[in-house]
Amino acid sequence: MTPGAGVGSKGALHRRIAVETPEHVRLEYQLADLGSRAAALLIDLAIITSALLLLVLVLRVTGGFGRAVLFIAIFFATWCYFLFFEAIWDGRTPGKRALGLRVLHDGGEPLSFRGSVLRNLIRIVDLQPGLTGLAGATTILVNRRAQRLGDLVAGTIVVRDAGGGEMFGDEPSVSGRPGRPVLSSEQFALLAGYVARRGSLKPGVRKRVAASVWEALRSAAGGEGGDAEAEPDGSLVRLHEQEAPRHAARRGGASLQAAAMAEERREAWAAYTELVEKGRNRGLDALTEAEVRAFGRLYRGVTADLARARTYGASPGLLGAVERWAGAGHNLLYRAKGRAAIPLGRWLASELPRAVRRDHRPVLLAAFLLFGPMLASYGAVRDVPARARAIMSPGMLARVENTVRGDINTPYIDVEGAERPALSSGLMTNNIGVSFTAFAGGLLAGVGTVLILVFNGVLLGAAFGLYANNGVLAVILAFVFPHGVMELTAICLAGGAGLGLGSALLVPGRRTRREALGERGRAFLSLLGGAVALLVVAGLVEGFYSPAGLPAIAKFAFGGATAIFLAIYFGFAGRRAVRAAPAP
Repeated sequence: MTPGAGVGSKGALHRRIAVETPEHVRLEYQLADLGSRAAALLIDLAIITSALLLLVLVLRVTGGFGRAVLFIAIFFATWCYFLFFEAIWDGRTPGKRALGLRVLHDGGEPLSFRGSVLRNLIRIVDLQPGLTGLAGATTILVNRRAQRLGDLVAGTIVVRDAGGGEMFGDEPSVSGRPGRPVLSSEQFALLAGYVARRGSLKPGVRKRVAASVWEALRSAAGGEGGDAEAEPDGSLVRLHEQEAPRHAARRGGASLQAAAMAEERREAWAAYTELVEKGRNRGLDALTEAEVRAFGRLYRGVTADLARARTYGASPGLLGAVERWAGAGHNLLYRAKGRAAIPLGRWLASELPRAVRRDHRPVLLAAFLLFGPMLASYGAVRDVPARARAIMSPGMLARVENTVRGDINTPYIDVEGAERPALSSGLMTNNIGVSFTAFAGGLLAGVGTVLILVFNGVLLGAAFGLYANNGVLAVILAFVFPHGVMELTAICLAGGAGLGLGSALLVPGRRTRREALGERGRAFLSLLGGAVALLVVAGLVEGFYSPAGLPAIAKFAFGGATAIFLAIYFGFAGRRAVRAAPAP
């Protein structure tokens, strides 16, 4: 699918984008404006906040398990809410659904799982500075496709939902002398589009949209349509009844051909819209085999009708309705099945280690940015112990002072068994969130990723230096070693993914920076997935195994075995699959 003519002309009431389907039919979408997207976001944030407050009230009397659930819920609300609903509702969250918006790929394809992951990981950058949303809002305003930064990386757009409303337009028979139109063609297109869709809008939404449309048309409409201040919806309907014959008379014979086509195709369109509505939530799986065949036949007919409607110069109401339903059928036909592009087992067995070997340079650079500052910080604290107080938290300083010297088996922290689920989930979700931020920070030309790597390296080095100065370095190493190999590897993978994303801005090659962002965002997503998988396992180990009262030798052996396994896995897994693959 390729982009079509692009956005409408300067000064248009709404920005639009045109795409060409594989059937060589041009579909036009109205891009969502900043106001509607902000309103949808506010609805989603209100739902998230209300759900978390309710959960806090329910879990406030529970112990470690309740806190574990709360940590996971906060992580889900922060990182997964939008992804979850866009996946199950075909590019819509509750907020977008209430405002009649949908996310599509910029070629018109339905939103893929990978695209949703990318656009929502970058959301944290769009909300900056300080969660004001200025970065994303500014990008939407200056970008001709109204894309925020996450949309640029994922290759997505947010449009007015294609579908809904009546299939039949405003093609009245032209008789008598209806008079001259009071609205321009563009203004009448706005009016006709509203009237065609008003039946699918909820009363509250309809009232707000009607007021907005009337505000745009009031100066031209004058006294037409009656008392719009009291009832804008009814006034717009009356104005449409008056203006439709006037515009139809202006179009002449071509409009009569469109009216004849609408009458001729009425039954086929009704059958088609019924099938589209039936498959809207579950896709083609909701249709029987016979219905799928009928849908394919009817969809081809509707795309042909769309071309005829344009040729005949159909009214904006009819043309907009056919176009919306053709777009809805296109989304249903090409909708993803909800499966990952690569099965999980195959991804773990071959795709992930191959991705690490292929992209080893940014991963090694990330390792340098992590371990270099760690060694420098360790040396600085060892040379001047007072520096630790400027870097470490009071809690860490108190813990090291209370650690028993001379016993390597002294516990680093004491955690009761009932509290370990909370410790595990808290550490796991925090570390995964840091990895997501490190990846998203790559969009700032890699600066955000570098800062996160250096900051974590300095903290680690200072902590090790502090414990070494107090003669208890082995105590913290015994605690860190079982999970630390996996955590540090995960940070390097996430950092490598972020640096790879940032390279699209610095060295895009022969592609435009927008094209390079989309391509490298998809390519480096596998590294981030590997980091998440490692951090899930590391979180379980850190919460349950690392604080266990086992001998230090057992913990060092576990960590050593983990390091050997990861070296073999990333070094050799998937090579046989590459050799067995047939030559292209």
